[in-house]
Amino acid sequence: MFSVEIWLSGAFLFVAVVGSAAYAGARGWRLWRTFRRTSRRAGDAVEQLLDKAAAVEEHAVAIGGNAERLSAAAARLQESLAELAVLRAAVEEAREPLDALRGAVPTK
Repeated sequence: MFSVEIWLSGAFLFVAVVGSAAYAGARGWRLWRTFRRTSRRAGDAVEQLLDKAAAVEEHAVAIGGNAERLSAAAARLQESLAELAVLRAAVEEAREPLDALRGAVPTK
């Protein structure tokens, strides 16, 4: 009888150890799959983020180029406005004698 009890307890120990190892192995495999999936998704998210950052950088460079063109156009506009002021002054100067002549002509 003593030997049957030892064999039964040994069998129980064997089943408990193998069952625990199988359970731990299954949980470990599940953890590994979850880690790989999360890692893959994180990699995809980082790649999308880098693509968007590159697009933003291109847009910023384009805006910088447009700012230079805008600055040049504003400088040309200021020059044109200065020329217009000179031309208006010249026209006003030319009109002064005509206005004086008109003032000398009697009206009804």
